[in-house]
Amino acid sequence: ALIILLFGFFIYNVSGKNEADEDIKNKSLAEIKFLEGKFLDLFNKLNNISFENYTISSIKIKQEKSQKKSSNEGSSSEQSESSEDSGSSGGSEKSGGSGGDSAQSGQSSEGENEASEEDNKKFELEEKGVLTQDSEIDWNYIKNEVEKIYTSLYSTTLDLYQTSNNQEDIINFNKEYDNLTKAVKDENKEDTLMELSILYDYLPKFIDKCTEEDKSKIVIKTKNDIFKAYSVLDKEDWGGISQNINNARQNFTKLVTNINTKEKGNQYNINKAYIMINELQNAVVLKDKEVFLIKYKNLVEELQNI
Repeated sequence: ALIILLFGFFIYNVSGKNEADEDIKNKSLAEIKFLEGKFLDLFNKLNNISFENYTISSIKIKQEKSQKKSSNEGSSSEQSESSEDSGSSGGSEKSGGSGGDSAQSGQSSEGENEASEEDNKKFELEEKGVLTQDSEIDWNYIKNEVEKIYTSLYSTTLDLYQTSNNQEDIINFNKEYDNLTKAVKDENKEDTLMELSILYDYLPKFIDKCTEEDKSKIVIKTKNDIFKAYSVLDKEDWGGISQNINNARQNFTKLVTNINTKEKGNQYNINKAYIMINELQNAVVLKDKEVFLIKYKNLVEELQNI
């Protein structure tokens, strides 16, 4: 009976430990995917790329305000003349009272004009694309996002220490994040892209310890190669870009050829993404930055759906 009890206690401990390990892996996986999404957003913001094809813009309608302002000026002028007439015939006390009414009327009209300006706005959808995007980088947005990520980085680091065998990778990852912050503070696009690429290079290593799912591993490794190519686009290092895209294609081929029965529902998206990777290589042959960015945007958006 004692042996059975001890054996049962051992099984219970092993089972509890396995469940705890699985929980920490799932938590780490969710945290890595959160960071991956944030890095993707930062990559895109550096070239003002958005997956949304439209943005909402507002236009103030000032015509109505101008008309009201003219009307109020006329009314104020009439009140002023009336006040002067009253002052000359009725004495100083009466004139002072009329001036007070005029001031109140002026303040009221001013308030109505401000309200009118706020209310009279026209909202419309504005089409946005790579070829029509703004050239200015919104560094304030990027700085705020980079700073906010620090709050989640601490808990992610703790969880990664329990899932990753290579603790040096975690230490170096955090050091590189500080380097990213400095590059963003200095508003240096080239260094920011480089640091983002270095940081993203750690994510496939981390995710490899958190899941046995081949699809997740292959997709994030494919994205890693795509981002490496994207990060040196401004340098126009077309040879390096071509090599990175070729690596992405070779890696993604594993998902195309080894897809299992559970993934059949995603077969269409996988095949489509594979074609897009090849199309991205065609943009390299053309050596055109904007064509590359259009195909990059469509490819990354498709990879997000797999």
